[in-house]
Parts: sequence; C-alpha cells; structure tokens
Amino acid sequence: MKKTFVIILTLIGFLSFGQENKLDRIENEVNSINSDSTLTKSEFDWVELTGITTDGGGILKVWRNENQVCKIVEEIGLSYGRVRITIYLEGGLPIKIIETEENFGEKNGELNYNQLNEVFRANIHIFDWESDDGKIERIGKRVLSEGSCSTFDYEPIIERAEKATSE
Repeated sequence: MKKTFVIILTLIGFLSFGQENKLDRIENEVNSINSDSTLTKSEFDWVELTGITTDGGGILKVWRNENQVCKIVEEIGLSYGRVRITIYLEGGLPIKIIETEENFGEKNGELNYNQLNEVFRANIHIFDWESDDGKIERIGKRVLSEGSCSTFDYEPIIERAEKATSE
C-alpha cells in the first residue's frame, strides 16, 4: 500500500511538473512574439470585417511574419466597456488566449467613460489545440459578456485575421 501511494504521488508530481514545463514553454514563446520587432502589424475595422455594429466600434490587430499570423488582438467597444481577446499562435495554431472584460466606472450614478476597470480575465494556455487540451485560469467575474464554451469558439477570429491579412 505504501509503495502504491508513493508511486501515485510521484505520478502526480510528474504530471504537474510536465504541465509546468508546457506553461513555461508557452510563456517563452509568447514573450518571443511580443519582443519580435520583425513582425508586421496590420489593423482592420472590425465592423467592416464582420458587418456587426457595436456602440464603441471594434478593431482587429494582426501581427505576422512572412509565413503566418503570430498574434491577434480583437477589441470590441460596447456601451458598458470593452471586450478584448488576444490570441498567440505558433505554427498557425493557438498556444495562448487572453480574454478580458473591462467595464466603465461609475461617478454620481452615471457611467464614467474615462475610467475602465478590468472585471474579468481568462488566461488560456493551450497544450493541444486539436484535442481542446489546456489550462484555464479565470480572475474576476464576467459582468456583461458571455464566455466561450470551448477553445474552438475562437476559430472565427483566427479565420477573420487570416482572411483580412491575405486580401
């Protein structure tokens, strides 16, 4: 019994260590993308791309090298604040997604459009895109936005970025 317990603890430790190694590798790649001055950045009007009008408009920013998209930021302005989704890609597949909801502050019972407060953040590290395997860390609580059910819900953003940069 004691040997079995030690083996299980060792296995749990190994799995945790393996996941930590994957997280470190993803963070290193994200840092590499963020510091790569050779990437070309393009900006597109989100409303024109989607045909969807929002109170605060929207923008799609795409960073790419000669061969592929490396980073996408989609910001959508809404009457209550802003929703931002940042996607980092390696080899054309997402490795990290950061989703935030920011709400305008209040002053004297009215919205303060000069103040944005982050109320929700999801950090999604993707170990295997095809099998929807990853680790999600949620901070805060969504107030007015809806969450995704699966990492595959982010595919339209990737397709939109690919299409916008190929035209």
